[in-house]
Amino acid sequence: MRKPLFLAAAIAATAISAAVTNTVGSAAYAKGPTTACPQVFGTNGQPNLTASTYASRTHFICYRGYAVQTSATTRTALWSAENLTAQAVLAARSVPRDSEFYEEAEIPTADRARLSDYGRGSGLDRGHLAPSGDFPDQASQAESFSLANVVPQASTSNRRLWSHIETSTRRMVREYGQAFVVTGPAFDAQQAAQLNGRISIPTYLWKAVYVPGVGAAAYVARNDATPSYAVVSIAELAGFAGVDPFPRLDKAYRDTPMTLLAPTPHPGEKTGRKVSLATLTATAVERSSSREAQPHHYAFRQSSAVSFVRAVFNPQ
Repeated sequence: MRKPLFLAAAIAATAISAAVTNTVGSAAYAKGPTTACPQVFGTNGQPNLTASTYASRTHFICYRGYAVQTSATTRTALWSAENLTAQAVLAARSVPRDSEFYEEAEIPTADRARLSDYGRGSGLDRGHLAPSGDFPDQASQAESFSLANVVPQASTSNRRLWSHIETSTRRMVREYGQAFVVTGPAFDAQQAAQLNGRISIPTYLWKAVYVPGVGAAAYVARNDATPSYAVVSIAELAGFAGVDPFPRLDKAYRDTPMTLLAPTPHPGEKTGRKVSLATLTATAVERSSSREAQPHHYAFRQSSAVSFVRAVFNPQ
């Protein structure tokens, strides 16, 4: 087992910096595919697609509070990146969630998800990658409901373990003052499935966290009812998911995972169990509970942490 980094002193006032602009009136904001989105990436650089199988057509969009890169093959985001501050996540607590999902007009019609793809009875939620609860104003939160920021997610995962991971991430942001966060899906070629014949369903979800001056690591969870998760290094995540969330990160931070908070359960719910990545990927389970799975029955076979995107991005 790799030893976690020793936590450095808490980040000072620079953590809540002018470089972070999650505000509606920011002059830096200009939604669109050609904006570099420096307020999101800082000095880390845009996440890098490390798998050659990601050569299919992709689309990049910069929003007020996050940026995404989507795939025309999966019709989902490959990653969604945020630059979170304690100030922003505290302000987000007072923003009521009253937005609606919408199709992303910045993506060509043939390459994007449609509202009709997410029909009732699938047992799958429209799962945010950059969660609406991260955003400190109504306009930024509304943009998080773009289907470009959504993947088909098992209801149990979305509302329990994954929600707990999102809460823990915000706790770390409040503790340290700032964190760069990149979230995405991982597709297992042996467990390929689609929603409505158009949207690839992730086998796993991951959330990478980088705290400047402290360290970096990533949560990985199955996209199903499994109440377990793994914590991996950024280097291991890049090999696992085909996405390097922080391509300019120092090698020491890349190779050794920092300590991440255990997922914070809702009142009355159990904490997820931390396991190794090998254990997490070898467990044969269903994508959701038996009732939620009807009428689709997404039974999983055993798998290993290798080549998760091959079949998805190289369809026969």
